[in-house]
Amino acid sequence: MTENVVSFEEKRLERLDGTVFGSTAEESKIAAIGSQIEFAKRELETVQAYIDLAYDGTITVTMNDCGEPPPQPFAHLGSILSNYEQVLFDRIAELEYEQEILSSPADDQGY
Repeated sequence: MTENVVSFEEKRLERLDGTVFGSTAEESKIAAIGSQIEFAKRELETVQAYIDLAYDGTITVTMNDCGEPPPQPFAHLGSILSNYEQVLFDRIAELEYEQEILSSPADDQGY
């Protein structure tokens, strides 16, 4: 049982040596890009849910002055979210392309 015990210091040194998180800078960069892609995809899901809510959901707006809310109070918000959605789509595509370039072996013939 004691052979399975590893000290905190040994684990920390493994991380510093790169054996746990990747042995090369390229592997670390590929992993970081993958993490950024996953974050952007989760953000995209959230933005899409808010877009659906802004355009199709039932939202009650109560004005501070007890007046009538403006017509389509969330149309502008939906437009902003749609623009952000496009930015996320573009960013994900860029990151996936970069990850693919880093992951593919170098072409020796220069094509």
